[in-house]
Amino acid sequence: MAILRPDATTTFGGVTVNEYLLTKHNPNHIDMPSVSMEGKVIGVTVHNTDWISVASGTTPAEQYTRATVNNNMKDVRVHYYVDNVCAWQNLPHSLSGWHAADGSGNGNRRTIAIECIMSSAYNSTDKKSEDNAAKLAAALLKQYGLDINHLYTHTHWLNVRDGRNGTIDQLNTMYNRYKMCPAYILPHWAIFKAKVQSYLNAGTSTISAPSTKQIYRVRKSWADAKSQLGAYSSLENAKKACKVGYSVFDANGNVVYTNGSKFTKRQKVAIRANTPLFASAETTSVTRRISGTYYLYDGIACKNGRYRITTKPEFCGKAPVGQYVTGYVSWDNFGVIG
Repeated sequence: MAILRPDATTTFGGVTVNEYLLTKHNPNHIDMPSVSMEGKVIGVTVHNTDWISVASGTTPAEQYTRATVNNNMKDVRVHYYVDNVCAWQNLPHSLSGWHAADGSGNGNRRTIAIECIMSSAYNSTDKKSEDNAAKLAAALLKQYGLDINHLYTHTHWLNVRDGRNGTIDQLNTMYNRYKMCPAYILPHWAIFKAKVQSYLNAGTSTISAPSTKQIYRVRKSWADAKSQLGAYSSLENAKKACKVGYSVFDANGNVVYTNGSKFTKRQKVAIRANTPLFASAETTSVTRRISGTYYLYDGIACKNGRYRITTKPEFCGKAPVGQYVTGYVSWDNFGVIG
């Protein structure tokens, strides 16, 4: 296949971005993600992939894009490949990728993926690739109204998948035997994160006057920024995007709308595979992972959009609670509702 020609070339956050979307260009009919991320983006996930030598007139980011089109990247689908010269966009932001190895978890389903092309040498070329990745990450965070705490590593989602606990940065850098990624950035993750923050700061400093425009955010709770489904200037649009168990918050964190529960006591629910079960509504510690048919103990929404479940309809509402409640599950893991 000849060197690709982008459909559009723009500058985003100081990085030249060549758009070549696989949704428009798929001559080999490679498998593609199909889950929408419209209004659901919660952050940016950073990866590293190895530097490759390329022919004159192209760059590694273009060649990785071409390799994807040719079905040579197996099942990896990312939003951006970034090198020392430019970025190539492969997926629209509205479409999930395959990059975090967490299945239907938030890594794949709710973050924009950047593959930064580098080598272990960490030479001037590698540093320029990393700088472009930092600029692109900052621009994406700013676009979605997110702060630096929404910058993730691939390893973060592996640790979440494996039921580990910790702060965002602890999970970003905690050892995972499956993979440590971004391999070349992780050893100085704090420095990279500071660089992204500096570009975020530089972007905000160019605003001549404070904006008076109201932004409405859709979250499970104001404190749970990771649950954010989107940010909207229109309250009506925010309400439309507000799922059951979520609320719309104004810029000061005040609730302006809550989507009430549609679930009822004794309702049968199909729990999706590998769903985390919690011992309470607030804990972040996963008791174990479950799937199959359960029943809503009382149909009352608890904190973080969780509901108490039990194994038999006759157990619903019975006391003592500890004897009959299996645990707490977030409603967005309910499959077919009975």
